[in-house]
Amino acid sequence: MRLMIDTNILLDVLIQRDGFYDNSKAVLDKCEDRTVQGFVSASAVTDIFYITRKALGSTEDTYKIISSILNIVRILTVTNEDVLTAFQVKAKDFEDCLMATCAKSNKCDGIVTRNKKDFLTFGVTLYSPEEFLQLFEEE
Repeated sequence: MRLMIDTNILLDVLIQRDGFYDNSKAVLDKCEDRTVQGFVSASAVTDIFYITRKALGSTEDTYKIISSILNIVRILTVTNEDVLTAFQVKAKDFEDCLMATCAKSNKCDGIVTRNKKDFLTFGVTLYSPEEFLQLFEEE
């Protein structure tokens, strides 16, 4: 299974957000043990870096902690075609539209996100962390 991991899931783990860390960490654990292939879009990495650095207050610590995540998930290129396709949609949240477009063009089976409502109109399968983890409890 190929899954795009939304920025909010990665940030839950990187900055240890209360109430969200455990399930988001469990999602990344499934990527780390290669139960699933986890991906993040190249365009999201700058946002993740900025928010993490702001939360941690240290550029050096930010590089270290994000490096550990980048050993778990793979980076997907955002192509010119992805940007143009997403731009034509004229979505209210361009970042989410671009992520969904990138996920579809890279044949991801879905996106794991805490903000499913932001992706509903993009025609991609969505999982909350809890829904994703339930897939493996049923096996």
